Amino acid sequence: MRAVCSILYWLAAIVITLGSLGHGFLGVIPVRDAIQASTLPPDVTRTLWIVWYGTSLSMITYGLILFWAWPALRAGSSSRSAPAFIVGAFYLILGVGAYSYSGRDPFWIMFIVLGVLAISTTWILGTPRKA
Repeated sequence: MRAVCSILYWLAAIVITLGSLGHGFLGVIPVRDAIQASTLPPDVTRTLWIVWYGTSLSMITYGLILFWAWPALRAGSSSRSAPAFIVGAFYLILGVGAYSYSGRDPFWIMFIVLGVLAISTTWILGTPRKA
């Protein structure tokens, strides 16, 4: 069970971290095209870019938090669980809210899954190992 949870934990950490690259380099293409075609004032456009790339940076940060928590979790300690739980809760809440708000766009299910994986595997791995 711990081996499966370890794989799933790493999967979530890697996908969250790499998601920042997809967000910042691939997802930006249609956004850039839409912004260029709009008549938004420059200050609004600059703010959109700040938020867009800030989100990419946040995704890297969340992934790094999961990697940071890993050594303690691998040892069966919950000493670094709280930040991993917060990352998982963020992804779960964002996923549920975005899925609902977007008219049930299935893309947002990935965020729900990543949140559930981060929370559940952190909880299981943070439980002391049985001798």
